[in-house]
Amino acid sequence: MCRRVLERERAGLHEERRQHTGERRVRDGEARQAVLLRCKERCENPECFKQDLPYRTPAGKALLQVDHIDDHAAGGRDHPSAMIALCPNCHANKTYGADREAVTAALRGEALRLHEALWESTNKSW
Repeated sequence: MCRRVLERERAGLHEERRQHTGERRVRDGEARQAVLLRCKERCENPECFKQDLPYRTPAGKALLQVDHIDDHAAGGRDHPSAMIALCPNCHANKTYGADREAVTAALRGEALRLHEALWESTNKSW
């Protein structure tokens, strides 16, 4: 494989470009920020092996990925109750893991539970 890659590189094929046209759904930045505030710099997967993350961004924040539990491009809701903050390992497991359907179902319930708990606690003073 490496030899074939080198051959394509020598032939200039590694510079091949494709044009992409089309539309993408616009994501709500405030929904993402709400999830990041809710998670308090912790992976929100209750099955995570390391919820208190040692990994940091250059700005010193926890390295988390805000995920739409149901694919946003396929119509998943862009709302904090349908989004979850995951460490890179949990995000990869949810997306590519052998048990991704079960993980997705569990995280769907967890995100809703976390959102409702935060909503109730912040609206008691209203």
